[in-house]
Amino acid sequence: MVREKIRETLSNMSPSFNHIAIYIIDNYDEIGFTSVNDLSKSIGVSNASLVRFTQFLGFKGYKEFREAAQAEVKNKLNKDSQVVLNELDVLPSTIQLQKLSENEIHNLSKTLKDINVQILSEMVQKAYASRRIFISGFGVSRNIMQIFEYALVSMQITDVVSITGSISDYNPRLHSLGKEDSLFVMTLPPYSLEAIHVANFAKKQGAEVFLFTDSPACPIYSIATAVVRCENNSLLLTNSYVGMVAVIQVFINMLLINSKKNLLKSMKTVAEDEQRGYKFMKSLKDTI
Repeated sequence: MVREKIRETLSNMSPSFNHIAIYIIDNYDEIGFTSVNDLSKSIGVSNASLVRFTQFLGFKGYKEFREAAQAEVKNKLNKDSQVVLNELDVLPSTIQLQKLSENEIHNLSKTLKDINVQILSEMVQKAYASRRIFISGFGVSRNIMQIFEYALVSMQITDVVSITGSISDYNPRLHSLGKEDSLFVMTLPPYSLEAIHVANFAKKQGAEVFLFTDSPACPIYSIATAVVRCENNSLLLTNSYVGMVAVIQVFINMLLINSKKNLLKSMKTVAEDEQRGYKFMKSLKDTI
């Protein structure tokens, strides 16, 4: 693996190469989708230095290096890939717990630290302005989508439409989506073909597409109006959901802050109706 090759040769690198290597390791998921010009500017080195660095690693040049990094990111969770345990299985249980916990704390911290507040604020405003809010998630992401759905429905901002399941399940709902609507998609590797289909359909219909994902490797990344990145580093090559759940929670709280009075009133009404429903059911049960 490219990242492992970089780590293995760190001790033999010059200070300038070491600087490049640390940046690449910290931002690895983006490297395969970044031009030599953009990456050199981000690191603060010349294009020539970056090319020499890739040659030091054994590549012909930056192009070959980028293609290798891109392929590695895309195949990170290929079902045929061997799970790498990073020697966790031979460590005591307490150390396993410590390492796994530290990794999730890192994912949470990096996700929240890297959030672009302006982008998130624009997404909140678009949610308010939309005729309807469509939300989509498949596989395990469906569970995160359902948390988001419950919160949005409770807030009574506007009609909320969930897009999940098989194509035959969601197709009737999807075809009602129009340019005055917004679509929020949650997806992590391996990126669901259904999620890609839904996002592309929404784009063709003229709707705004907002994406919660982990990497530019996501096929929806390039067509989304705005993207929130969720750190997805894993010691076991499985997905980490802590970042995405946290982002959804932050988004919900921002909705509340931006319209506190109206939303709290709506949520109070929903809660009161719920209590009346329970009382009604109890009264029926007492009469049976």
